[in-house]
Amino acid sequence: MSMVRKIRCLVERVDNHGDRVYTVDLRPERPVPVFQPGQFLHFTLDEYDPSGFWPESRVFSIASSPKDRDRLRIIYSVKGVYTTRMEQELAAGRGVWVKLPYGEFVVQGGKDAVLIAGGTGISAFQAFIDGLSAEHPNKVVLLYGARTPELLLGGQGLEDKMRAVPNFRAICFAEKSGPASAPEARGTSAGLQSGRINLAALGDCVGEESAVYYLAGPPAMLAAFRPELKGRGVAEHCICVDAWE
Repeated sequence: MSMVRKIRCLVERVDNHGDRVYTVDLRPERPVPVFQPGQFLHFTLDEYDPSGFWPESRVFSIASSPKDRDRLRIIYSVKGVYTTRMEQELAAGRGVWVKLPYGEFVVQGGKDAVLIAGGTGISAFQAFIDGLSAEHPNKVVLLYGARTPELLLGGQGLEDKMRAVPNFRAICFAEKSGPASAPEARGTSAGLQSGRINLAALGDCVGEESAVYYLAGPPAMLAAFRPELKGRGVAEHCICVDAWE
């Protein structure tokens, strides 16, 4: 396990996906410690004085690859006072601080995996999906839902990964219809379904009772899926929840 480090970063880029959802690319002033896909960081807008206390912060999954230790990426949705402040203050060249890594929400090898992501919860899985190789021996199915097609982030990347990795499949859901013309939504059409995430879409992709299920998303979604999975015969130890919110 890597030792937690506090690192100053510069904001390199902020992408506005619409509906107050943003991706932020950070350039750390020194290489970040080794971390695992699915872990998270603490992010603060305020200056940190090493002789004092860590300032007010929020936690975000690390969406960038562990192989790139000179870059960090987070995704956030404006939900309250602090994220509103992020929306107002974050811009290229802005200094911020992070401390990392934290968390044990890591997809384990050796079993089929079902990744269930709602909204910005996709950030918990992006590094893992990016790291999948053509030789990955177990099945991985992503069920990914957002309010509109435009908020399905990385659609073309998911399509490319499905072509490159035979054992990977992504099924996307949009609660509301939209033109699906934004770059984020392109490439999702083959697996795009209307409505909320539906476990029935799994079909026979994986053996339901033998796979491990990983859930990341809004608290209401997490609360709904746990009993539904149990009702489908999934054992408690096969349900992993990214519950730091």
